[in-house]
Amino acid sequence: TDTARAEVSPPAPASTPDRPVADVSREPDQAFCERMLPAVSRTFALSNEALPPSLRDAVRIAYLLCRIGDSFEDAADVTLAERDLLFSSFETAVGHDDADPRNVEQLAQTYLRGVPEEEIELVGNAGAVLRSFRRLPLAQRAALRGPVLTMLGGMRQYAERAHDRDGQHIRDIADLERYCYFVAGTVGELLTDLFSQASGLEPGDLRRKLERLSVRFGLGLQLVNILKDVAEDHGRGVCYLPAAVLRAHGVELDGLLDEANRPGAIAAIRQVAELARDHLRAAREYTLLWPLPGAAAVRQFCAVPLLLAELTLDEVERGHDT
Repeated sequence: TDTARAEVSPPAPASTPDRPVADVSREPDQAFCERMLPAVSRTFALSNEALPPSLRDAVRIAYLLCRIGDSFEDAADVTLAERDLLFSSFETAVGHDDADPRNVEQLAQTYLRGVPEEEIELVGNAGAVLRSFRRLPLAQRAALRGPVLTMLGGMRQYAERAHDRDGQHIRDIADLERYCYFVAGTVGELLTDLFSQASGLEPGDLRRKLERLSVRFGLGLQLVNILKDVAEDHGRGVCYLPAAVLRAHGVELDGLLDEANRPGAIAAIRQVAELARDHLRAAREYTLLWPLPGAAAVRQFCAVPLLLAELTLDEVERGHDT
């Protein structure tokens, strides 16, 4: 993950005013964001309700920004050039407060295909999310901007690699963790910054430890998502299991779901599951490090996805439908 941080640097943002950007459309924009969060993630929406209102808005906006990027990465039947346009327009809109968000919306309406209807609606109204982002206080905007831009740069890089390699774009365990850093570890970093601001947590040993563990929290959740979606991803021509791990167990991508290859495929999944379990242990430590009573809401926020991830991993490791 340290290598991942070094390799993708976010574009420099435009100068940012000391107060939120004014906009008369605040209420409809906020209502759209509140409606869309449970539409694209019931779990995250449930966790978000544990937070105080001052944090709830920023975390909701952070998730929706990330989900827009995720839609660009997952879009089917999109050329490299089209995907590049989608990512570039969104990076510009996130990095520069004076960029017109309608460019993102228009490009999405033209090129975005192969994602669920709720994501089409989200990206088609990206302006509501971007305007809400620009109205956040300066410190919250700063917490979001860098990690989101790093995420988008990493997503773009791996989407290009997937296109070039027919879906088998993760080389080995280290490469898998690097990918997970971009798409989920960055979320841990931005949330920890937001939580530290809200909890009054000053720089020091505790905050540094939380920042390190926050990346592992993100990696653990993303690895569980990868493991539970292996068959679904394979159906759309993508595999996030490392090629080296599959080969070590005698499995090639084309035959991943063949009954004859089931023992090897299960062994590969269990190897990655062990890695996920280790990161989730760090996620538990992260959750319990937040001091009480001031950060009780943060613990509640973290507990929901952590518990669901642990139970899902139990099913992956011991269930009959893996």
